Amino acid sequence: MKLMKILKITAYATMITAGIFMIVKGCMEKRKKDAKEKMILIAKQLNTDIKNTERKISSRYHDKNQEKYDEMWGDSCQN
Repeated sequence: MKLMKILKITAYATMITAGIFMIVKGCMEKRKKDAKEKMILIAKQLNTDIKNTERKISSRYHDKNQEKYDEMWGDSCQN
């Protein structure tokens, strides 16, 4: 009789422990997935920033802005 109680308690404890491990494992996988998605978003933002910077330092962009400046202020500021 005592042996059956010990076996039941051991079985329940094992099931509870296995459940806890499954929950922890699931949480760890979710954290990894979230971290990966976050890194992808950061990489996309950096890529966009680099493209915008390259565009803004191009001569075409400078010429376009110079035309807008000249239209707004005229040639009076270039004297």
